[in-house]
Amino acid sequence: MAGRLAGRIAVVTGGSAGIGQEIARKLSLEGADIAVADVDATDDTQGSVEGNGRRFFSAKVDVSDEAQVNAFAAEVRDALGPVDILVNNAGIVPFAGIDDVTLEQWSRTFAVNVTGAFLTAKAFLEDLKQSSAGRVINITSGSYWVSPPPFVAYISSKGALNGFTNVLAANLAEHDVTVNAVSPSLVPTAAALRSAGEAFFDMTVQMQDLKRRQSPTDVANTVAFLASDEAAFITGQILAVDGGLTRR
Repeated sequence: MAGRLAGRIAVVTGGSAGIGQEIARKLSLEGADIAVADVDATDDTQGSVEGNGRRFFSAKVDVSDEAQVNAFAAEVRDALGPVDILVNNAGIVPFAGIDDVTLEQWSRTFAVNVTGAFLTAKAFLEDLKQSSAGRVINITSGSYWVSPPPFVAYISSKGALNGFTNVLAANLAEHDVTVNAVSPSLVPTAAALRSAGEAFFDMTVQMQDLKRRQSPTDVANTVAFLASDEAAFITGQILAVDGGLTRR
């Protein structure tokens, strides 16, 4: 049986591992062909996507570099065709408070987490406008609302990405392109655990109403819904998928 995204082409940035890899797997399970931009190898993601019977393309891309992003967009069109779905997932998470964060960390975090989303949206803009089901989905963070001090650059960048989500939705509404964000709790991927440590994630679970660690699948399922026709009248929303972390 065809999935909800049959015949569509999706780009996932930061799709080599963790949340991005699970998003790519889920979208392919729903019928989409997948292109991944990442600075790391994507062999595992490729195996998941092709195992679901879908086409896969990837390239090594620094999403903060305009030339690399534009070249990637052209390669995706050649390999798979015009893009219908863009998932801006690429991000970095420096673990530092205001006393310790450097200007280099701050600038690099904004370059990847915010400028990267801007550049990919620009690169695929005409594809999205021409699609009959154009979707942009940004991955932000529930930590923006609770603001743990050790993530000053990361949380600030996610606040900017929330703003970009809202204004991009307004810009693309006339083309029936929806733009939304998924705002998870802290997801204990390997990279995040290396940055923050086990104790920080245990503390986050205690702040949630649902007392378990969030999984990448929780995020991917929501992304698949927002990418589908079922969410065609939802736009400009920051959807909290965080186990009640930000309910209060």
